[in-house]
Amino acid sequence: MSNLRDVAQHAGVSLATASRVASGSTSVRAETRARVERAMRELLYVAPGATGTTGAIGLLVPELGNPIFPALAEEMERRATAAGLATILCNTAGSASREADYVHMLLERRVEGMIFISSEVTDLRSDHAHYRRLLREGARLVFVNGSSAQLDVTSVGVDERAAGRLATEHLLALGHTRIGFAAGDALSSPTREKAEGRESALRAAGVEPDGLVAHARFTVEGGRQAFRGLVSNSGGPPTGIICSNDLMAIGVIREAEARGITIPSELSVVGFDGIDAASWNEPALTTVEQPIDEIAETAVRALRSLIDDGSQSLPNYVFRPRLRLGRSTAPLNGAAAS
Repeated sequence: MSNLRDVAQHAGVSLATASRVASGSTSVRAETRARVERAMRELLYVAPGATGTTGAIGLLVPELGNPIFPALAEEMERRATAAGLATILCNTAGSASREADYVHMLLERRVEGMIFISSEVTDLRSDHAHYRRLLREGARLVFVNGSSAQLDVTSVGVDERAAGRLATEHLLALGHTRIGFAAGDALSSPTREKAEGRESALRAAGVEPDGLVAHARFTVEGGRQAFRGLVSNSGGPPTGIICSNDLMAIGVIREAEARGITIPSELSVVGFDGIDAASWNEPALTTVEQPIDEIAETAVRALRSLIDDGSQSLPNYVFRPRLRLGRSTAPLNGAAAS
């Protein structure tokens, strides 16, 4: 566990100065105070205080604008309550530094464990330093829809490769071979794994992947941007598109319709997540849905087990996604589906 001496050394101040900041003294210059407080957050320092159980867990989500994250959080909160746990919801806004700040805050509140949903661990650029510090301190963690082979943390989530493969196989069965991918961040592990699933399905069908991939943000506007990139492909536009999530799929449909392209007779689109808005969309979106209830139940149960016995080693839990048919996909040029 980091102590005040570690904090003082990290901040480049004396132990006495670090102690004054930790005790809330006002006799420290603002710039020095900020440096010490930053060191406390980076080292996950928590001042000595009351011990014992709090009955609370932290639930960290990357945003609240994408309906999949509130849906997962709501199901987890309901199951945590049934398991005798209160939840503290933290919106990291997709920021690694904000996630680290929330982790420090949760430690100060002495939560008994944390669940990270689609967290910074999915960023292939990150060294995941704050997770390593947490593990060294014996924190109880569960990752949802994200994992790292370098971290000994139980993960719960959907098989992203299977999702990319399932969406692509659906379009192949409808006669499509020019199948594009409206993809999220290229250095996000779920994006990369879905891409691998797409390529696997194409090759299994004797279709060589042709670079029909456009990366953009995981938003409706990102979907519109990705579609613009896909239709400008020198080899010609795709007749079917799979998407990193449902919001991007809705964006693809909106941009296609703005260009006079009819869904699904001229372009088939498949989303991912299974948010309620996928059914409200016109046409209703064909999507590869996550089993939200099962993921939430398993994640909370795993964390409860770790709280009861932190020495145990739990497996990773991987769920197969499910194809939910809407009206955004159709056979190519009226051909019969295989």
